Amino acid sequence: MELMSMRTLVGMGLGVAMAAGWIAPRALAAPVTGCAPAGHLSAYDAGERTTRAYDSEEFSVGTVNDNKPVVVAGAKCTQSYMIKDGVDPLSDLEIQSNYRDQLSKLGAQIVYTDDLDTIAKLVKNGRETWIKVYSEGTEIEVTVVDKVPLVDTLTAPSGLDYRLIGHMPGYVADTPTKRNFDKADFTVQQGEDTPTVSVEGALYDVGYMFDGDSPASDLAIQQNYRDALAKLGAQVLYTDDSNTTARLEHDGRTIWLKINSQVTEIEVTAIDEKPFAASIQPPTADAMKAALDKDGHVALYVNFDFNKATLRPDAKPVIDQVAALLKNDPALKLEVDGYTDNVGADDYNVKLSQARAASVVAALKADGADVARLSSNGFGPANPIADQSTAEGRAKNRRVELVKK
Repeated sequence: MELMSMRTLVGMGLGVAMAAGWIAPRALAAPVTGCAPAGHLSAYDAGERTTRAYDSEEFSVGTVNDNKPVVVAGAKCTQSYMIKDGVDPLSDLEIQSNYRDQLSKLGAQIVYTDDLDTIAKLVKNGRETWIKVYSEGTEIEVTVVDKVPLVDTLTAPSGLDYRLIGHMPGYVADTPTKRNFDKADFTVQQGEDTPTVSVEGALYDVGYMFDGDSPASDLAIQQNYRDALAKLGAQVLYTDDSNTTARLEHDGRTIWLKINSQVTEIEVTAIDEKPFAASIQPPTADAMKAALDKDGHVALYVNFDFNKATLRPDAKPVIDQVAALLKNDPALKLEVDGYTDNVGADDYNVKLSQARAASVVAALKADGADVARLSSNGFGPANPIADQSTAEGRAKNRRVELVKK
């Protein structure tokens, strides 16, 4: 048996390099020679080898009865091996023992073992490398991840790309679908739920197909697009291994984007949302007083910068009318309540609605109102007054309410 031969050779002082038919590891870039720094056993032929400039792998750390998963991202290599024709396969114990000995010689820390697996972490010259060896007698699979940061490679928008975001190198665009008015469904995260939101507006949908030898991983694709969206100031509303949903504002329009990837294929869908056209004029001070006397509250629609609490200049007429309302009724005390739609995380929306209500109070103070008669609060997506599943309904729910105290 090879394992016994190795022990005999070591005992004779002949060195590990000659033991067990072990072939020393070679450079990662060399074809079908394995994934550095792990070598391979001479009884096994190299099979399929996959490399990704950036991908992730889950590694177990601990013992069989007490372990935890650790996800490591970086340059990833996976190499499979198959027993040579006419050669008896080694036992899993023999395979794993050989790899553990080799990895220990390299200075790696063995962080997990079981009958079929060895996982090790090697830190050398400031570089962290994780190695996983899985065996089933006739087959061996070695996975190596060099922990390195992602290098963004997304191009600037051009050609058939959507006007705000580029594409991954090596991926060729198909003819886009363009419609002046259509709708698309976008998945969003709401607590534990992931509902879809239907958005109407100008549609742009473009697909890409990889044309080359080594496509990017879904992780690299999605992270590249997320980084680009972050630079645009987008609010990321949902992510999973192969999808990203985001919303941003550009040139006064709200734009929804979703990116779906399947390694060799990418689809980018964008909707320039049809703006909600408020058909009513800003309420007068008298109209607000009548509503407060009747219902105890009145809804106002004032515009803020996207995803911020900064009032836009077109909110000034509404602020002026509220200031006049307070001036005309010196005994009136109001609570200013902010609300959002249900897109995005609830805790984030509550904080945003609180900040927006406070901005309205600050604007009233600047307009000469007695802020001692005012308070503010925010409730996020609570208490909707319209259907959250439509663009018009969500626009109506994004409001500020004056509540009579």
